[in-house]
Amino acid sequence: MNVVIVGGGEIGTLIAAELHEEHGVTILDVDADRERGFETLDVRFIRGSGTDPDDLKAAGVEGADAFIACTSNDDVNVLSCLAAKGLGAGDTLAFVTRQRYIDAFKAKGAFQSVGLLIDKVLWPQRILAHQIADIVRVPRAVDSARFWRGRVTMLEYLMEVGDPFLETALVDLKLPDGVLLVGRIRGEEFEIPTGGTVLAVGDRVVFLGGTTEMREVRRRFAPRRRSLNVAIVGGGNVGFMVAEALAYDRANITIVEADEERCQKLAQWLPHALVLKGDGTDIELLQQERVGDADVMVAVTDDDGSNLLVSLLAKQLGIPKVVTRVGRARNRRLFSRVGIDSPLTPRAAAVQEVLNWLKVDQVDHIASIDDRAEIMEVYYPDDADSGPLAELETADDILIAAIERDTNVIIPRGNTVLKPGDHLLVVTVRDNVEKVEEWLEQRREAARAHAGAS
Repeated sequence: MNVVIVGGGEIGTLIAAELHEEHGVTILDVDADRERGFETLDVRFIRGSGTDPDDLKAAGVEGADAFIACTSNDDVNVLSCLAAKGLGAGDTLAFVTRQRYIDAFKAKGAFQSVGLLIDKVLWPQRILAHQIADIVRVPRAVDSARFWRGRVTMLEYLMEVGDPFLETALVDLKLPDGVLLVGRIRGEEFEIPTGGTVLAVGDRVVFLGGTTEMREVRRRFAPRRRSLNVAIVGGGNVGFMVAEALAYDRANITIVEADEERCQKLAQWLPHALVLKGDGTDIELLQQERVGDADVMVAVTDDDGSNLLVSLLAKQLGIPKVVTRVGRARNRRLFSRVGIDSPLTPRAAAVQEVLNWLKVDQVDHIASIDDRAEIMEVYYPDDADSGPLAELETADDILIAAIERDTNVIIPRGNTVLKPGDHLLVVTVRDNVEKVEEWLEQRREAARAHAGAS
């Protein structure tokens, strides 16, 4: 596959790093100094603009199977995609930061009606906002996600003194029916649990199961349910979208925003929220307005340093859960090491979306677990063999966590029979696609061998 990427910033670099070993990648950027960031990657770098037809031709856009525009400028990204499509590029994807572009390029939108087409428009900030809202909604959970139209839920908890499931081997745990313990993070290491795995205080543990059945897990970690008190520092797009999503849950929301004009707009758009003009790193303001009474602090300014300071202050004030936006993916581990519960980056989720859109392998990368593991969706081939999971010889670092068959969702055990055509949710360590694909091929070969023997 030949891919042209306009924008050599962090997102462009992350996408190129995922693709360059097996695909042709060309980077087009107006800043020649950015070429140094690609010296370790097998890519072609061209200095030029995505809005200049001559530069696009020099990048080989007419032969590109996919064209991705991910600069920091919405207008450049949109115009680049339209120009690339006109010059013969295959599928096009534009990164944007405004709702109006999402609306304009949707099916039957204003631009489509006049023949202006972009195949996919991606808004990383909106993905992040929805992810944050999901985490905030579940008391004690430091990560949360739903799959398969909301029928399967994943929850991650940081184990504390008095929590359920501590100090007992997994084989002896009485997990609710329809729920699996699919991962444990201890220190920097992620592992797929075995029967002998014992959970301890400080572990981060990941449960996955049917959404209805997972309610019992939620109840055991946080039995009392009341309206949440949520403090949000940063009233930009992400902060607004988080507050808007949580308004439907009747959460009590306080927003701290430094810009007076933005405060006025937020007060108008979110009449049930308390909007405070001020600096979220001002400890006196936070104490005066009793922000320390919040159940959750959400730090989503555009500056990583400010978000880190706000998060550390929230911890000092005793706020139980802190969810923090991390602009640069490489800073995420730092935030985790200083005790931030849920450091999230919009770029990581966006790169995942791009890889799924490109269909570069046999799996869909649908969720990351603390950048140490991931959840993939895999189609079990029609020409593969069937049989109980315990006999299908998956590797130790691959766990089949859920099966979708027709309209049913199955949370499997060792004796659950896997059948051709099943859709699978697979939990595995990072960068393990090749091993998953090898396992699928082994199942095909086993089916062929069985057919030949008969």
